[in-house]
Amino acid sequence: MKGINKVILVGSVWKDPVIRTTKNDSKIAQVSMVTESGWGEYKKADWHNVVFFGRQAEVVESYVTKGTNLYVEGSIDYRKYTDKSGVEKYTTDIKGQMMQMINSPDAYKEVDVSAPETKREVSSNARAEMASISKEVSADDIPF
Repeated sequence: MKGINKVILVGSVWKDPVIRTTKNDSKIAQVSMVTESGWGEYKKADWHNVVFFGRQAEVVESYVTKGTNLYVEGSIDYRKYTDKSGVEKYTTDIKGQMMQMINSPDAYKEVDVSAPETKREVSSNARAEMASISKEVSADDIPF
């Protein structure tokens, strides 16, 4: 039986993304996200490493900064590696397959693995509308 490995995160970027370039000039973006769950005294934060490749990494480099709210779909990736001192380490990453910026003037810039290489422009009217909405609605207003 084939299984399902799917993750959906809605959270905030808690530090500026780290962008690397491979030998063949492809970009890799590592985004550190925080999500919150629970309520009141049972509220807790979870920290996630999300990795984007290629065109998505380029979009992250151009538009995502500390504090950006993101909707991310991806899959869990468990890895084992040996550090410089010879110690085996384990890490868990989310391989980002789709990203949508939330509560941002750039929120209409959805990036999907299958997206064409062309950039979509956001109209000035859409930017103004998103700016006004983001002033009226905060993350605390969302019931989850």
